[in-house]
Amino acid sequence: MPDTPLSVQAARDDVAAQIRAYRDLVGAASKASGMSLTRIDAALATFEPAFFNNLLVALDARFRGHASGGARGEVRLLADSLLSHGGVLTADPAARHDADACVLRLDIGERIALNADDFEALCDAFLAEVEASLAP
Repeated sequence: MPDTPLSVQAARDDVAAQIRAYRDLVGAASKASGMSLTRIDAALATFEPAFFNNLLVALDARFRGHASGGARGEVRLLADSLLSHGGVLTADPAARHDADACVLRLDIGERIALNADDFEALCDAFLAEVEASLAP
């Protein structure tokens, strides 16, 4: 199925729901009794990058045909690095990488460990670029 402005909106809605669910989980965990806040914080610190790294891979897969420069290229490079390079940002000979021009400003060789704010900023930029590419 070709991408449309509706598919971009559906992606926005899906991502917003997943971010809300994550933030609700964090809020509920913070209020949980019977577990120390130190243990809760440690569990969330482990869960957060795994969750948002996987969400980024899913976002890339949803719009895989739209990679180029900008946020789209950044998402592609991050997803490929997560899947094929153990989560370490790895250069792609076919794509130029300028950390200063990227949303997350990660350098080649850095470990990818997204948090909610990182993912949200990158996702917003990515979907804006996809949407712009669909405009007549």
